Amino acid sequence: MFIKKSVVALLMVFALLLGAAGVIVLTRLGIADTVLVKQSDYEESQRYVQTYSKLESIRQLLAGSYYEDVDDDVLLDGAYRGMVSSMGDVYSEYFDPQEAADMISSLTGEYSGVGMTFYGNEDDVLEVVKVFRGSPAEKAGLKSGDLILKVDGKSFKGSESSEAATNIRGKAGTSVELTYRRDGEEITVSIVRANITQETVEYTMLEDDIAYISIDSFEAKTSSEFKTALAELTSQGAKALIIDLRNNGGGLVMQAVGVADQLMNRGTIVYTEDHDKNRDFLTATNGRTSLPYVILVNQYTASASEILCAGVQDNKEGTIVGTKTYGKGIIQQFYSIGTDGTMVKLTYQQYYSPSGNKIHGVGITPDYVVELVSGDITDYQLLKAIEVLKQ
Repeated sequence: MFIKKSVVALLMVFALLLGAAGVIVLTRLGIADTVLVKQSDYEESQRYVQTYSKLESIRQLLAGSYYEDVDDDVLLDGAYRGMVSSMGDVYSEYFDPQEAADMISSLTGEYSGVGMTFYGNEDDVLEVVKVFRGSPAEKAGLKSGDLILKVDGKSFKGSESSEAATNIRGKAGTSVELTYRRDGEEITVSIVRANITQETVEYTMLEDDIAYISIDSFEAKTSSEFKTALAELTSQGAKALIIDLRNNGGGLVMQAVGVADQLMNRGTIVYTEDHDKNRDFLTATNGRTSLPYVILVNQYTASASEILCAGVQDNKEGTIVGTKTYGKGIIQQFYSIGTDGTMVKLTYQQYYSPSGNKIHGVGITPDYVVELVSGDITDYQLLKAIEVLKQ
């Protein structure tokens, strides 16, 4: 309970008399509406007053002087969101209860929306990473690299990706209008939302008994889906394997670790370092696939995908082909705040390759750098992967 300013002077005098006990006893002064307060509690309350009095003053100003009525919950929500975004880290985000529920739903791979993933890039712009096959977004013509500018006419920055995602998602059968930029041209499309069930792993057999597995992202079932695909292809007589991580923007770290464990023998996949320089090592066990393999990457291969590539490359377990990866070498964790469902996604660790190479802002350079040719539909990266496996 805060103590009235009118009695602060008396408190200070009496505190000097009772300092040895560390307790302020106001009732002996005969002052009404007083309580017994520990010295430490009083000092802590004053620290809170000094720290948050400006915030309360602004709230009172808006509530009492703004020309329209304001909602206290909206004001406080904005303050919380601003505190997180003030760090300038586009990967750390505040989620109100609805945004948090939508985010958790999307991680299961089942939700209602348009079927694409995007992130806030270093220019604080929303950039499309992946458009799911057969999705409403694909049918509307969106592609990787498109920059999302507006959702239903409302502008969003890269640091507001969670808010943008909440506005894009919605009941199946309803429409959402997206404005995006491609090659300097702004395009607006209306997309009808649908129920999205994202299968993160697709696979097939190529020529010469070379198996092909594409991983769109790392979601709740990706590791088990990869295991099923690998077993099926092996039973079909696969002699080599191509794993396509192009345009895979990441996802759940432990799902990437689960896939890496199937591609590596015992060893470090990656290690992380936190604020206090504590290190955690993520390791693989023995029992990797017997198939030789190549991993395909590009500039949109990021985060959890880079964890997988770092472990494979540094342990010389497989070959990387493509272009340098994105370079997102930091990890976020979700924290529940309060009891209303509010969450904060916070960057809490940075990760390094087994050899100690920094990945964030640097990326991973493939063993074979192969560029695609603009306007040419030939997949030169895939062709190089096949060539490597035939050597």
